[in-house]
Amino acid sequence: MFYELPGSLKTQIDRLESLIEKHRHGFLDAASLKVHRVPFGCYEQRSKGTFMLRIRATGGAVTPSQLAAIARISERHGAETVRITTRQEFQIHDIALENVIPAMRGLWDAGLSTRGGGGNTVRNIVVSPDAGVATDEIFDPSPYAFALTSLLMGEPDSWDLPRNLKIAFSNSLSDTAFAQFNDIGFVASIKDDVKGFRVYTAGGLGAKPAAGYLLHDFIPASEAYTVAKAIKRLFDRYGNRKNRNAARLRFLWQQLGEAKFRELYRSEFEAVNSDLTTSQFAPAEMSDEAPRAPIDAAGDAGIEFLTWRKQYSFKQRQPGFYSVLIPIALGNIQNNELAKLAEFLSPFGENTIRATFDRNLRLRNIPEASLSFAYEVVKAVGGFADLPPMLANSISRTGADTRKLGICLPKRALTAAEDRSRASSLDLDSFESFHINFSGGSKTCGPHHTADLGFYSQVQREGQRTYSAYGIVAGSLYSSGNGRLAQPIDSIDAHDLPEFTAEILAIWLEKQWRFASFAEYIDEEGKDDIRTICDRYHQIPGFDMDRSYYFDWKSG
Repeated sequence: MFYELPGSLKTQIDRLESLIEKHRHGFLDAASLKVHRVPFGCYEQRSKGTFMLRIRATGGAVTPSQLAAIARISERHGAETVRITTRQEFQIHDIALENVIPAMRGLWDAGLSTRGGGGNTVRNIVVSPDAGVATDEIFDPSPYAFALTSLLMGEPDSWDLPRNLKIAFSNSLSDTAFAQFNDIGFVASIKDDVKGFRVYTAGGLGAKPAAGYLLHDFIPASEAYTVAKAIKRLFDRYGNRKNRNAARLRFLWQQLGEAKFRELYRSEFEAVNSDLTTSQFAPAEMSDEAPRAPIDAAGDAGIEFLTWRKQYSFKQRQPGFYSVLIPIALGNIQNNELAKLAEFLSPFGENTIRATFDRNLRLRNIPEASLSFAYEVVKAVGGFADLPPMLANSISRTGADTRKLGICLPKRALTAAEDRSRASSLDLDSFESFHINFSGGSKTCGPHHTADLGFYSQVQREGQRTYSAYGIVAGSLYSSGNGRLAQPIDSIDAHDLPEFTAEILAIWLEKQWRFASFAEYIDEEGKDDIRTICDRYHQIPGFDMDRSYYFDWKSG
């Protein structure tokens, strides 16, 4: 288990059950029930009478047995697939209201919880997906994230904040967990042989996104809980509870001003520190596990396997072991595939899988001799083992097909862009670390902000007709102390988006040798290149001439 369930959780689930029963029998209105179910990660879907449960998975970590439990509960109570989120969680969809509590109790039995999956709560704590196995990490911050989750989940004030509070841990200065873009961000650091963190605060994506501010250049790792609790208390006491749109921590920083924010934080830090003992936050180091039983190493060793191994397997810092990236199309994986994956991983130990920010899965602690066997299993999971890494890295945030706030259909637009790119003559393997991200609503959790090339949905007008379009952002950069979000540049109608994507990739492929990064290219020439392409597409045909322009992909 990667976090401990608080003893109070069973009682809280029982209370939610009684409220659901009151609602089902007409004694509690839907709005009143919503106040209680959303902090449990229970959201109503666009299809009336169906609900989604978002499962907390600190750093995307679950054990094989927990993975099997998620698949089993989804099969019994939900949809045919489980969805991976951009915040390293797992979601079960299409649950009838009467099955919400049975699903929660099944998760409890597996050591999992949906508490904090939504609402004005401390949300899932994220960690660099390669933490603990990366060859270039400063140290593994995962134990601190796990311990912090266990402590915060047991505190009553974690569930009734002015807005949600998001925390991230990065294992290196590359900031692969986007610590600078969270309410509280910890970046691994070592000073005088002491493990610690560089700490950022008041960052965030969504509406009015912004990078966070440096709060501590260095704190000992043992003080991470003190920092988090102090900021939570400051937010709880001074955050805006009247205006939801101005309630995030970054708006409190702006409202108070830097000097006042820091003064209040220091006061809270000292108060928390005086109440705590060092034994309250002493995370156990994670051991480097070896397989518990001999593994059959038989498997494919042909050219397809060798190509896959080059693209999707990575040496760990533990000699002889590899991590393996499994691309999951749009983050959706079949229940039976998830169960098969859990069965395969079981002999390798408990610490064998992470969900990633790209909504993929990343295996770990796989012996080199077992890679060919792993390939045989991975081919049957998701069916995208042959997908070029760039396409595997692409993200679509759910839009109008399931979410009530959605405008466009980004999953379908992403698929169309991928199909067009694969049909082109482009060498897609040349874009190994390139990210193309889509967001489907005006109020988004923001994957487009962290992309090399990002799109967010819009509605535009031609004459008396509206049509689907996407705003274009590009050139994100994230490294500790030097992070920035992708910059808004132009817009493109949904119909022409796949062609636009192929064109800009072709230009980047031609020019990339002159630039250190795509972000540098955007600063120097890329903005002009994007605007030049968009200018050719800004005038769309009238509705009577071509109706396809007036509907998002596969929606008309």
